[in-house]
Amino acid sequence: MTVPEIRTTLYTFVLERFPAARSHGLTETDSLIEHGIIDSLGVLEIVSFIEERFGITLADDELVADHFDSLPALAELVHSKLACSDPCNI
Repeated sequence: MTVPEIRTTLYTFVLERFPAARSHGLTETDSLIEHGIIDSLGVLEIVSFIEERFGITLADDELVADHFDSLPALAELVHSKLACSDPCNI
């Protein structure tokens, strides 16, 4: 799956799940945190979605604001996890 495909999947999820994203007119490059689209509970919802939808596990050290600030950052994280071989998931 390509980064743009992952970003589109995440964008669709965020728009559907978070009303603030719709009312803000969220673009694919807006800051999710800075614009108040997600908070700590929102991060957990996104983590659950990513793990279920993409079949990956995010490690505790990957749950940092930089990864959850924007859809491009999230898409890069997911893409790197998908591209990683099994030893990377240790």
